[in-house]
Amino acid sequence: MSDNNKTVRWAPRVSPTKLRKLYKTDALGLTDEELIDEVGFALYARCQSILIVTEAAHGRVQCPQCTHIILRQRSDDDEVLRCAGCGWEMPWQQYHRTWQHQELYAGGAADAFARFIERWPKSRTPQEKMLLIDWLIHLWHWQAREDHQLGRPVGVNLIEGSRRQALALLDELSYGPNSTQGMSETHEQWQATWQQVRAAVSNANS
Repeated sequence: MSDNNKTVRWAPRVSPTKLRKLYKTDALGLTDEELIDEVGFALYARCQSILIVTEAAHGRVQCPQCTHIILRQRSDDDEVLRCAGCGWEMPWQQYHRTWQHQELYAGGAADAFARFIERWPKSRTPQEKMLLIDWLIHLWHWQAREDHQLGRPVGVNLIEGSRRQALALLDELSYGPNSTQGMSETHEQWQATWQQVRAAVSNANS
């Protein structure tokens, strides 16, 4: 691997084990501020990476060394990205491979990722942080395909595993009478949307 490759790093998706533990603890009415912050900052970093990649896909590449914006001049894979700020350079095709197939493209959820980045540093209490985490991971992309709508959970971009695994995790997360106030409502909305998505898929395949 070249030195330039080593400069390109993307935040990983969040561990399902940590999310399960976070929700089990919250459902018991307990507050683990350290775990809340660990999960929240991991999501924050992941959202930043997603938005940087999405901007790059649209022609605005952020230099991984000095954050200077490189505007793509061509649309072919052979174009060499060159940073006027620090001299970093890399062929577009090589840069593209650093994030390809890693669920780092925002799709229809760019505004949600940006909103989380804006709100997370302003969240002061553990309760505010839990509600924000819960809100983000239970959102959906809405993408048109042929004549029907297919749902895609934002959790696929944020949680380790496949789409199926992300859906299973979101279905099994623990909630209870002692969960942070407001989280059960988010879960109910998630379940209702998930039912709509499954019905749409079933009707489309029938």
